[in-house]
Amino acid sequence: MQSIRKAAEALKLLSQPPYETSVADLARALGVTASNASRILSEMREAELVDQDSASRRYRPGPLAMRLATGFLQTTNVMRCIEDAMVDLATRTHHTAWTGVLEGSDVVTLGTQHGGFPVRFGIELGRRLPCHATAMGKALLALLPDDEIRQRLPGELPATTPYSLRSVDQLLEDLAHVRATGFACSNQELFLGIKTIAIALQSPLNASPIALSLSFPLLSVDAGTEQTLIKDLMDTGRSVGLRIGDPRWLDPVEPAPASTPSAARRPARAKRPAAG
Repeated sequence: MQSIRKAAEALKLLSQPPYETSVADLARALGVTASNASRILSEMREAELVDQDSASRRYRPGPLAMRLATGFLQTTNVMRCIEDAMVDLATRTHHTAWTGVLEGSDVVTLGTQHGGFPVRFGIELGRRLPCHATAMGKALLALLPDDEIRQRLPGELPATTPYSLRSVDQLLEDLAHVRATGFACSNQELFLGIKTIAIALQSPLNASPIALSLSFPLLSVDAGTEQTLIKDLMDTGRSVGLRIGDPRWLDPVEPAPASTPSAARRPARAKRPAAG
């Protein structure tokens, strides 16, 4: 049993970047001698759990480990995992959770779960929403290169509220914060009085990433409560991401403090048209 536990710890080490290890590195990680680490890796190599590079002599995941990973991903229902997480997130936070996918310049709502908070708003499933004004859309756009984003969103961005972003340059600035923090925010940019935070999740076996978001009335939370909601969302992302094999969640960033631009800055106001 002890040898199985050590082998499992070695596989955990190999499941994180740079996805390889040496005898010395494994010995330090497991707190064992170099000879014990060498023995563990030798036994794992015989079992095809690890393979050894002939040039560097470093160890990496082996054929059996890869087959196990493939089998796990093929038998994991990605959408079910995310839907279950949506329900759990809404239940724990008492706010409304959503899922959606990116289609062109819009995000399409796939699912929703109300959390019981007295104030709520409804969006019919399948509705298309402007991706630049939604947290789900921003979370998904942040996965794309800037050039592709400019191609998807040419010209001035349509405003749904006075707080909506109006230019792609503003949006790209916002997306830089999304990439740095791991979550997106829409602060009254789609509906007045409503703030939404979102993350993106993607399985290696699915081409289209899925967004998971949490919406709440702006006046119902203070800065501390908002940070708790962000942490709940990020913890959910970490749990689901590891389960579906999303490599971005192997070592996710920590939630940014509420004072940082990504978490608390007011969205740029749209320029009001001149009278007449």
